[in-house]
Amino acid sequence: MAVSSAGNFKRIYLAAAVILIIGLVYQISREQGELTPNQQQQEILESRPQPLDFAADPVVAKANQELARAQKALKSPASNQPEIEASASDSPVSAAWGIGDTSTTPSMSVPAGVSVYEPVSVDMENPDYPEPGEQISVAIPGGEKLTVNVKSSTTNPNGDYTWRGHLDGYGGDEYPVVMTYGGNSVFATVTTPKGSYTLESVNGSGWIYKNPSEFELSNPESNDFLEIPHEH
Repeated sequence: MAVSSAGNFKRIYLAAAVILIIGLVYQISREQGELTPNQQQQEILESRPQPLDFAADPVVAKANQELARAQKALKSPASNQPEIEASASDSPVSAAWGIGDTSTTPSMSVPAGVSVYEPVSVDMENPDYPEPGEQISVAIPGGEKLTVNVKSSTTNPNGDYTWRGHLDGYGGDEYPVVMTYGGNSVFATVTTPKGSYTLESVNGSGWIYKNPSEFELSNPESNDFLEIPHEH
């Protein structure tokens, strides 16, 4: 009877041990089944090339700063204001001649039939020779100053310098302006909506006058040409 009890105990012990071993094997297999995909995924992630740290690049950092500054400017109220482009008229414009400030009496007389005129002075020591694309200011009797867009310039065979342009603000070549510098004389014509004007000077002093209309020149006793004195 004792032997039977001992055999039963052994069988129970063996059965428990087998069950325990089966349970351990199942648990280990289960854990391996759960960890294996994660481990594989981790290995895949580790095998991939690491992304570049662009933030550490000083060039990229500078670009990010400028981008942030631009975004801030766009959000500011001033960004809603239209941007004003700088034009040639915003820059200082030199004057082709001075009007009404001559220090000496011009050696030439005003042509007959002229009623609107003023004395002028031209800098002959340091003449301003404008180039195409530049602007220059011209003054006419009455104190009005006009801005001229210079379109072309020419140095003549005799050494005279001539520039041509048109009044700014009227478009095209509707109101031409021509000025010629000689050895000691200057001649210019200015066409405006109010009429045409002529400048004549010798040795830096002269006159600018409004050209008489055809009606004013219809006097039978007046000459139909203008005389310019020449020094010998």
